[in-house]
Amino acid sequence: MLSRHGKWSSLTRLACSSYETSHDAFRSAFPRGFAWEVISVYSGPPVITYKFRHWGFSEGPFRGHAPTGEMVQFFGISVMRVDESMRAEDVEIYFDPAELFGGLLKGAATDQSDSQVDQSLDENCEQKKSHGVSSTSGHLSCPFSNQARTQL
Repeated sequence: MLSRHGKWSSLTRLACSSYETSHDAFRSAFPRGFAWEVISVYSGPPVITYKFRHWGFSEGPFRGHAPTGEMVQFFGISVMRVDESMRAEDVEIYFDPAELFGGLLKGAATDQSDSQVDQSLDENCEQKKSHGVSSTSGHLSCPFSNQARTQL
């Protein structure tokens, strides 16, 4: 059984991250970037469905865990609706977060203790609760999308 301060505590509470803290954590974990590529396209406009891969090398700390130097990647499916000018109107992204976070939380615990990470996440959770944003909806959105930024 995992305790509140166990290895997966950061993963189960990442929904409490703000856009800024999430962005900073990923930039730190992937200093050379976190590439994104389309693998296959299944349907054309106006509703485009495609398979993608997001990948990078774990070369910086993430949520109290040391980097491993290994490639971290995940695959997903996305459905994008575009207008007549081929501008995106809506994007739905589906992926397994465990593929991503399993690689990021694989490294040894760092000097940044679990309690420091938990305190940061607790503060973000409290801010979201005070703004009426639920962190327990089970819906994870891309922290870099406009929708995620406007929810705060």
